[in-house]
Amino acid sequence: MTLRTSLIRFARGANGRVRAAWRGLLPFTVGFGVQLVALALIAAALRATIDTDALGSVAVEALDLLLLGVASAVGLGVAVALAHRLDRRSLADYGIALSRRDLADFAAGTVVGGLTYAVPTVVLLEVGSATLTDRFVSPVADTGVTALFAGVAVVVFLAQVAFEEFAFRGAMLRNFAEGVAARGLGARPAVVVALAVSSVCFGMMHAIRSGGGGVAGRSVELVVASALNGLLWGGAYVLTGRLSIATGLHFGHNLWAATILQPSSIEMALPAVATITYDVSLLSLTVGKGLVGGVCLFAWLSLTYDTVVLEADIARWTDDSTDHKDEGAQRATTTDD
Repeated sequence: MTLRTSLIRFARGANGRVRAAWRGLLPFTVGFGVQLVALALIAAALRATIDTDALGSVAVEALDLLLLGVASAVGLGVAVALAHRLDRRSLADYGIALSRRDLADFAAGTVVGGLTYAVPTVVLLEVGSATLTDRFVSPVADTGVTALFAGVAVVVFLAQVAFEEFAFRGAMLRNFAEGVAARGLGARPAVVVALAVSSVCFGMMHAIRSGGGGVAGRSVELVVASALNGLLWGGAYVLTGRLSIATGLHFGHNLWAATILQPSSIEMALPAVATITYDVSLLSLTVGKGLVGGVCLFAWLSLTYDTVVLEADIARWTDDSTDHKDEGAQRATTTDD
């Protein structure tokens, strides 16, 4: 057996597709890698054409924010294209759509995402475990520039959140569930296992992106806190099969922390209503956010969906390749490896 044959057998599962583990991991890994390369290349090109030292700190911060948005959008495009190539699924099969239902779910998710921060914050302020510091903070004095800065931040956060939700919930969770189900576990238990594993991966990713050591970097607390957030947002996905509400939850959560009550521990030169210092651990705050988010999410789904159950179809695959469509072979299956 040649090396090439061995590698193909190692990477390829049934149905001519790459194995579920690789289908789940590669969209994020490659998409994130492309983001880093894009950031480095664009930054190098700007340094070669613009004297960034002469721009001032505020302009540099704004430029960095804009670059992050561009890189996130590029990473999202790469992740979606790669996932579709490896997975042979349509965008709709990942839970991506622009229907009235999805827009309502996104809007509701954004509100609930903000509430996950707002409610625990109000409680902590009342009991003296949080303190408001500066009010109406902005890196610039001009109101128009501040509004523009905030608008750019909204677009950037949306692009970044969309990338992470597609990579971790749409591609990773769905493919992990399919892979686990292919090994004999029922569809719904497989979805639960995939939710847990993808959430841990989500937590580890945040520790890696933060870099360094201690609480600010690769700490157990940061991994666990991010994984708990991933459980909430992934839970919204497995209960609906739609990325819209998960993306809204994530977006509202991040937007609150960046532009409403900005934690003093976050080094972010963005305009905000106020800054706040929490006197509780990150993990304690995250548990509170999870409880509030879980209750609000269940309330919204109970009001707007006929039933609130795990979507077993997340662990099943429908062939979306052109060749198989031509053969009339679209079929649902859990076979993977």
